[in-house]
Amino acid sequence: MHFLDLFIGVAIRGQRFFEDGWGDRAICDATDPEALLRRRARPIEVRLGPGRRAHCGVLHDGIFESPEERLPACARRARIQLLLPKGPVRGVYVHLAASGDQGFGLRLRFAEPLLASGVGAVVLENAYYGGRRPERQRAHALRSVSDMHLMAAATLLEGRALLRWLRDELGVGLVGVTGYSMGGQLAAMVGAAMSFPVAVVPIAPACSPDSVLRQGVLRHVPSWPKLAAEGEDEAAVREVLLGRASRFSVTCLPAPVYPEAAIVVGTERDGFVPPSDMRRIAEYWGAELRWLPAGHVSALLRHREAMRQAMLDALERLEAAPLPRRRARREPGDSARETPPAVLGRRERPRGAAMRHRRAVARRPTRR
Repeated sequence: MHFLDLFIGVAIRGQRFFEDGWGDRAICDATDPEALLRRRARPIEVRLGPGRRAHCGVLHDGIFESPEERLPACARRARIQLLLPKGPVRGVYVHLAASGDQGFGLRLRFAEPLLASGVGAVVLENAYYGGRRPERQRAHALRSVSDMHLMAAATLLEGRALLRWLRDELGVGLVGVTGYSMGGQLAAMVGAAMSFPVAVVPIAPACSPDSVLRQGVLRHVPSWPKLAAEGEDEAAVREVLLGRASRFSVTCLPAPVYPEAAIVVGTERDGFVPPSDMRRIAEYWGAELRWLPAGHVSALLRHREAMRQAMLDALERLEAAPLPRRRARREPGDSARETPPAVLGRRERPRGAAMRHRRAVARRPTRR
């Protein structure tokens, strides 16, 4: 574990999640990524404001109604910022928020250098963050477990809708999704939920939230006593929560339609997310795994260029995909494709995953 991860983990222990306990138990019981995938993909109407010069490009504010109807009124109107290059648009990535990333600025600054390569960005504000935050919520500390479920479900549906909007309404030929940490895990799920090929670059992603709460430096953040009713054992309640969180796993969904355009960027010394989760996603998909010699925090400080290079490489692979771009998923034993020039850190070749067996293909939900 990198020392910065340990230091930050100790520093943020005062930010307790789930002070209101479980919240709406029915929502906790009903939230299931496979069920969300089966929901009809209703088109969204994004209202874009006039463009203005910012971040070396043209920046638009946008709003739309979230496809997740169960959100509280304060969170139903989703907000985005669309950053486009001044010249031709080669492609656009949807950038999903890491835990605690409530504004647009951090991700816009990260995306700015990509404009020189013709790659724009859609930055989505999560439900329960920023202007979509309930009044009683302090910063990004979600008040209940059901709030966590709704935020994840809303991000999955909104990210999916934005990719389709970029392709169908704005006419962007190459689209992708990325994110860091929590945003990386949700980016992986959004990419897997698409019925058409997209570039997918999850960075430092967990495979499911339970691993972060079970063994990472954030395992003390939930307010465990508030989740236990009178007479309940806290350890038993902890296992119940972790079991529910494990249902929101990347492996609950099929691999992306075109896994050759997926690159998982892992952090070797991560103290927040187990590196084994990053390997698990890459092996399940049969995708490339690139390792950064860093922890969860130090990767953001020192290796942003490597992350951006992975995004450009994934987009290039999508651009070079044979037409039609929809391809069957690789089965275990298929050979890995060659990778483009090296990025910072160590990389692992794609390997066929035993988990992606033929019965998973047969169970793949019909997509609309």
